[in-house]
Amino acid sequence: MIQACVIGLSKIGQIHCKNLIKIKKTQLSYIYDKDQKLCKKYSKKFKCRTSNNFNKILNQTNLDLFVIASPTTTHEFYIKKLIKHKKIIYCEKPITGKHRNLKKIENLIRSNNIKFCVGLNRRFSKEYISLKKKTKGKKIKIIQIISRSANHNVNLSVRNGGLFYDKGFHFFDLACWLGNSLPKKMIVISKSISTEEFLKKGDFSDAVINMRLRNNINVELVFSRKCRLGNIEKMKIFGGKFILNSDDYSNKKTLSKDFAIRHKDSYFKCLNNFINSKKSFLLNEGINVQNICEQASKIARR
Repeated sequence: MIQACVIGLSKIGQIHCKNLIKIKKTQLSYIYDKDQKLCKKYSKKFKCRTSNNFNKILNQTNLDLFVIASPTTTHEFYIKKLIKHKKIIYCEKPITGKHRNLKKIENLIRSNNIKFCVGLNRRFSKEYISLKKKTKGKKIKIIQIISRSANHNVNLSVRNGGLFYDKGFHFFDLACWLGNSLPKKMIVISKSISTEEFLKKGDFSDAVINMRLRNNINVELVFSRKCRLGNIEKMKIFGGKFILNSDDYSNKKTLSKDFAIRHKDSYFKCLNNFINSKKSFLLNEGINVQNICEQASKIARR
């Protein structure tokens, strides 16, 4: 049985706690959050242990797996500590909030033979798995992605790395995964269409991105923090003789729901696949996507 600890008890952290209880090979032994009220509340709910001292948890020799679901600004701190103790690490995106340190962290992971996973859970959502299967062996010409969410919390967006890291990470990954390629060219329009509220904080509320992949698939993305209908997440794939729409493979009851509800099952599948893997999982992909996010951010600021 793999003894596990979840770091960060936000909405996503709680999902991971529930999934670690469900997965046959794991046991949720510890949880940790800087908010001790949350620790006390959820340690009772999930029937596990907690501590106000993270190092005390870290020194538990029976703990093998740590799931990092804390704010982006803390990811690098926890990763470095866990690497020193040779722990298995599942990290929510992105790997670090400081892109300049990404290569150093990658080298630490590889040189210490750490089993590591970046939580690219959208790949395990039913609707996107269906699109992947439907496009197998077919020539894709255009991928269109729209993501609009009624999230006006600019401070939360900034804490999570900004629009391109917080919202864009999964969608850049899906585009590359479905297109079987990486970008060779990118155009970003963001500053001129974003609100002052976000611009004053060094972030963006809206973006239109055109990405040309190396295999010449054209990717069109629209991101926005503004939505009257709650949440909109759509993908269309165009080929020579076909058009595929993600809505046709989605649960109609959750189409406009929060991502944690709409893609709830994907968190379980991604974590379970990692636990059953003998080596790192989605690490290269996570690094590639973080580089794309950083490139988009730089272009938007020009």
